[in-house]
Amino acid sequence: MKHILKYTILLATIFICVSCEEEDELRKESVITLQEMHNSELDKWIYDTFTKPYNIEVKYKWEDREMDNNFHVTPPQTEKAEAFLKALLELWIKPYEAEAGTEFIKTYSPKLIYLVGTPQYNADGTMTVGLAEGGRKVTVFNVNDFTLTDMERMSKAFHTMHHEFAHILHQKVLIPTEFKALSKGDYTGAWYNVDEVNAGAAGFITPYSMSKFEEDWVEIVATILTNIKNSNEKGPYMVPDYDDNGEAKRDEDNKMIWVEEQMSQWTHKLMLIGIGAVRDNRNQIVYLQHPNANDGRNKLLSKITMVNDYYQTVWNMNLFSLQRRIELAAIKLIEENTKKEEDDDEE
Repeated sequence: MKHILKYTILLATIFICVSCEEEDELRKESVITLQEMHNSELDKWIYDTFTKPYNIEVKYKWEDREMDNNFHVTPPQTEKAEAFLKALLELWIKPYEAEAGTEFIKTYSPKLIYLVGTPQYNADGTMTVGLAEGGRKVTVFNVNDFTLTDMERMSKAFHTMHHEFAHILHQKVLIPTEFKALSKGDYTGAWYNVDEVNAGAAGFITPYSMSKFEEDWVEIVATILTNIKNSNEKGPYMVPDYDDNGEAKRDEDNKMIWVEEQMSQWTHKLMLIGIGAVRDNRNQIVYLQHPNANDGRNKLLSKITMVNDYYQTVWNMNLFSLQRRIELAAIKLIEENTKKEEDDDEE
């Protein structure tokens, strides 16, 4: 910065000296040339699709001021940014708009969405995939890994978007104090050392939920909304055969008994809370139930009820109805783009 300042002062001095010596008359026309910024077709589409109707600014080109310079990240590939934004319209804006209304999106959506191509790697070995800043800006990382034909990658990317948007909403209307009390004392900064089984047995939907109560809240929201493969329709799933006390039954060889039942993918996820697979001394896979699995599941169910009640009461929004809209939109988007890729390959 000092070098820039010195250079500026030097130029100014030279200009003054030359001006004093020549004393030319001022020109009537402006000597400042304004160059019109180039807008690509994608830029125009972004303006017409997000900025004009919803007052959302989208940035995908590199801007140094938008990033923390302590991290090494890169801008997204243009085609990946375009793919993500097409999905953003179909899987985020339109479902929320249909469920809660256009004014809801206009009022509460972030005013700036900034896309980054790569993840942000942290000193503790974790990876940041999204940031929400004061309800105004959401940064989405790892856009270069996004695709319109893969349900898993699509779900992972929009888990981030729903997670960050849930932060914005609870900053507007605070999380109920009863929710904070449910896992008081269980939150930890070392959440990344906890696996899914132990997190579930402690009453958390994901290990990251254990970092703080705000993350606990938004992870429940994001997991509901992105658990989209057959999530609203029942299908055949294998689950442990539980007794009346929530303990998994075992056969005469002490192996866990599994039964097939019709349920949604979401219910199936909850039924496996605290269940983990390990290899025994004969290198065979065996399933174990965490001693606190039943208590953890009940605690998590209480949290889910609180989250659903909050969204219904505060925002007049049913999370599972919203989930259904996202599921159908995701299936349609994948089918369309898979067919498009197949057609392109045939040409």
